[in-house]
Amino acid sequence: MYRDYGPKNVKFFFVYKSLAHPELAGDYVQPFTLDERRAHARQAQRQLGATVPWLVDAMDNRLKHALGDRPNSDYIIDPKGVIVRKRAWSHPGEVRKDLEALVGKVDKVTREEDIKLALELPPKAPAERGVVPRIKRPRMQAIEIAPVIDPKGRPFYAKLRAEADADAIREGKGQLYLGFHLDPFHEAHWNNLTPPLKYKIELPDGVKIAKATGEAPKVKPASDCDPREFLLDVEAWTTDKPIKLTVTYSACVTDACYVIKQEYLIHMRRDRDGGGARGAGAGFWGDEFARQQIGRSKRNDGKVDRTEVIGLLVPHFEKLDTNKDGYLDLEELKVAAEWLNKHHQPGTPVPKKEK
Repeated sequence: MYRDYGPKNVKFFFVYKSLAHPELAGDYVQPFTLDERRAHARQAQRQLGATVPWLVDAMDNRLKHALGDRPNSDYIIDPKGVIVRKRAWSHPGEVRKDLEALVGKVDKVTREEDIKLALELPPKAPAERGVVPRIKRPRMQAIEIAPVIDPKGRPFYAKLRAEADADAIREGKGQLYLGFHLDPFHEAHWNNLTPPLKYKIELPDGVKIAKATGEAPKVKPASDCDPREFLLDVEAWTTDKPIKLTVTYSACVTDACYVIKQEYLIHMRRDRDGGGARGAGAGFWGDEFARQQIGRSKRNDGKVDRTEVIGLLVPHFEKLDTNKDGYLDLEELKVAAEWLNKHHQPGTPVPKKEK
């Protein structure tokens, strides 16, 4: 569509917002600064091979909020600045129909097979992964964190992701997940020849938390890039009582290693910009996803129709309905889950031509 309608003076933009699914396809984590978010957008452009211009949302996510907090929406705005079409979940085929109605049809439609994108893979981790076993965290939601950023200090090579279960968010008593994930854009790895990562939590009056101090396990390899994770029980934590967390760790960038001490304020309230990390090690759908979708059936017959599915299943329903009966059953949804996992991968780069 960009190639077909660009010559007709239709301007296209991708909007880079907060990550909908951190830890996917490159172990990306939410950025803390606008420069980091710009780096994300540049990398997305390289991975997707896209020539469409990108806009980068501000760190307070004002555009995301103004557009309804949807992770994959599309909007068509007329020359007067009026939104004339909007869609909660982007569907390229429907966008083309909109443009045909608003602007007119093109003489020759560009097909998918006509486009050869120079895709790139995500950056390779600077050290080994799969060294430290991942915590199997239950279904949780991101909660608000505020990193204390020193403009003259070192970057947050490791970034905190804080999540809480429904009981903790609703009642102040439940489980808290603390995950310190290395930011791949800083190309850092843990220095395991020094003491492991440590955290310390300062609690307001009345708030209780298991293990207000903690230390990550010692690791045999000299370096790795796995997250350092903790799962803690909390009690009597209310939205008006933020806790202060201090973390100390040692990280290396190329040949230089640093001992880092950084601070956060953590609030027991849901972060609507935090995105959802899913599944084992986060970032993957499985049988649980299929069963959840079946649970949306209004008929309780073990299958769902097009009006009952959500997200990426909506625009691709017909493709996933392999027996063409107008429904997705459990086996089709398991295949859909596997397809969704692959959908988030950046694809195979186009081979470079030999000179």
